[in-house]
Amino acid sequence: MRRSRQEQAFVQYIWDWFSRHKRTLPWRDLKIEDDTQRAYMILVSEVMLQQTQVSRVEVIFTRFLREFPAIHDLAKASNKDVIIAWRGMGYNSRALRLRDAAKTIVDQHKGIFSKEYDQLIAIKGIGPYTAAAVRNFAFNLPTPCIDTNIRRILHRVFIGPENEDGEFETKDKELLKLADAVLKVALAQPNAGTTADWHAALMDFGSAVCTKANTQYQMFPLAKNRMKKQVVAVQAKKKKIKKQEPGRFVGSVFIPNRIFRGRIVETLRDAHRGMTLEDIGSIITLDWADEHQSWLASLLSALEKDGMIKKFRNVYKLHE
Repeated sequence: MRRSRQEQAFVQYIWDWFSRHKRTLPWRDLKIEDDTQRAYMILVSEVMLQQTQVSRVEVIFTRFLREFPAIHDLAKASNKDVIIAWRGMGYNSRALRLRDAAKTIVDQHKGIFSKEYDQLIAIKGIGPYTAAAVRNFAFNLPTPCIDTNIRRILHRVFIGPENEDGEFETKDKELLKLADAVLKVALAQPNAGTTADWHAALMDFGSAVCTKANTQYQMFPLAKNRMKKQVVAVQAKKKKIKKQEPGRFVGSVFIPNRIFRGRIVETLRDAHRGMTLEDIGSIITLDWADEHQSWLASLLSALEKDGMIKKFRNVYKLHE
């Protein structure tokens, strides 16, 4: 199938699927006239959605906006206030980056979101995908973008499956050109939705059908049989090539350091008087012993460097 015909078939399939499965999420279909408030809510939701399930974000998104209803409220928030409001999300450094981006927009741009991609991406804490998402979802400005789901769908349909190590052969720079071409075809269709609808469709399809571990090929006929076999083979080999991230074994279970970092922050959220290293260690790991002190000290030092916690003499607290 020639690329143009393949793009047409792909676009029609995704639009048809989305018309049957469209979900209403609090950060989509925002009927808010104020551009800044609409963009602020999109920014918050997109940062939250990084490495976090939609079901969890739906709950915490509403709670976070009650605490920081507008960008000016978030911009003046302390590290501690932001981390407490972020409870339940994990990857707490995202919360501080989000606050820093809000502060930049308030301090350097008078609290007004630019609609220009280059100006959005120049703000520390806003990456390529997030800048495109603000344009697509807040301002309805067609902007090709690549997130985890979109990358997987486009690569499998138009190029092929992942390599044996789980990486994609074609880099995002080239995939963005493909995303742009497909986006133009999608918006040119009769009765097409908006650019926000199109990107929502791709993301939903990637999370529900063309998943990382279990693509439902009976629901996705555009994926050829040879591709199905290749992806299955790749997934089988990936299990043998698992990348070991920093962490340690607790009994027979390997726990990454990022999990322990999250446990430390969670433990300190309610410890208003702070806690010692030994107190923290006894809570976050079942096998706490003196031999683990240097390991935990390095985690605490990294969290302190990231601005999430602060040491006062021998006691650790959330950073004010």
